[in-house]
Amino acid sequence: MIAKIKHNLTYQYSEPVYLEPHVLYVHPRKSSLLTISEFSLSIHPEPVQISKNLDPEGNIQNILFFKEPTDHLNIQVHALVETTEFNPFDFVYFPFESKTLPMAYLNSYQKTLSPYLGLDGVSPTVEQVARQIASQVKWSTSQFLSALNEFIFENFAYEIREEGAPNSPEFTLTSRKGTCRDYAVLFSAMCRAMGLATRFVSGYYTGVAPVDVPNQTHHLHAWVEVYLPGGGWRGYDPTQHEVVSGNHIPLAASCLPEEITPVYGTYRGSATSNLFTEVRIDRL
Repeated sequence: MIAKIKHNLTYQYSEPVYLEPHVLYVHPRKSSLLTISEFSLSIHPEPVQISKNLDPEGNIQNILFFKEPTDHLNIQVHALVETTEFNPFDFVYFPFESKTLPMAYLNSYQKTLSPYLGLDGVSPTVEQVARQIASQVKWSTSQFLSALNEFIFENFAYEIREEGAPNSPEFTLTSRKGTCRDYAVLFSAMCRAMGLATRFVSGYYTGVAPVDVPNQTHHLHAWVEVYLPGGGWRGYDPTQHEVVSGNHIPLAASCLPEEITPVYGTYRGSATSNLFTEVRIDRL
């Protein structure tokens, strides 16, 4: 699938401010399943310098530096990418014991995956519900992930919240509502309660959304990748009730959701700010 992406973000300030360095995670994450034919970044006011690099988790990061005061910041992203559709279930668990929960990674994997196994947010309530779901599917790893995807999709009310950090897993679980990033953080916590390594993914969804879920092509999206021995990182999207297989375009992935906010930065001044954002994705 070839997709043309146009992403426009505008911060409007009530009076001129001085912009501190801003960090962007808006470049599609290249992989064996995603190629990037075109990418351009247009920024106004024009930064005095843009530093492009890789962060510790291999995500493309742009850091913008500004000098003059401004009453706005406009960021426009244009990209042309191609994703490869694949069967996300076409793999064999190895070691074979990985087919059942709780997950017990090899010692070498434990060391590598330790940042993705943290139990922050795994409250007793979150763990209890995770264990109930696992028990219902007789502790099957694959069936647990599918059941968890369905549990969130079927029982939670979706909402749009453009800004702010994800809610805690327990808050989302008890309130039975949230944004895609809230769902992703809850999904991740329930997986980690079962010993599964997970990472949070920010990006775009290009598929056709279910009728009762707002169309994600008009917003940034978030989902989860779970590390499965023999299968590697496999994506799960509880908002769309999908296993990632070609309809998702990742921008960044991290064990810490707050580290890959698409745009992060501060300003000096007493002004208030408003964010206007628009995402358009055309399938070619």
